[in-house]
Amino acid sequence: MVTTLSLPVTQTEIITKVIDYTLDKALVHTVRTEVFVHEQQIPVELEIDILDLTSQHVLATYNGFPVGTGRLTPDGRIGRVAVSRPIRRQGVGLCIMEQLIRLAQQNHHREVVLSAQYHAVEFYEKLGFEREGDAFFEVGIWHVAMRKRLLPA
Repeated sequence: MVTTLSLPVTQTEIITKVIDYTLDKALVHTVRTEVFVHEQQIPVELEIDILDLTSQHVLATYNGFPVGTGRLTPDGRIGRVAVSRPIRRQGVGLCIMEQLIRLAQQNHHREVVLSAQYHAVEFYEKLGFEREGDAFFEVGIWHVAMRKRLLPA
């Protein structure tokens, strides 16, 4: 899918919402396949997993096009956060993360954890996440475990 976007984008133009994965999984996987499989060369069999069925998913759209996604697993793990390349650094990731953190608070999680790709650690630190332990290599990419304590919703 080729998308033409007018940049810069304001956060008011980005719509993020919790979606029903069974109904909207094609939109989620459009973004995740673009980012993880095509750009980062992660095998598709590792990108899609059983947790997709039990997780809460957030989808970001811009002008009706899917441009970002992320998920919250039942145990409070944020993952599969992805933003389409043409719209990165425009606030989409922030909108997705804010929605996922609110979901975690609503689900009464006391904290959320994630495995940040090394290049994104600073982004997560600005959101209040703290590094835990040493960097590790997963699916061919360096990651860092991170944790954020939450206040009740």
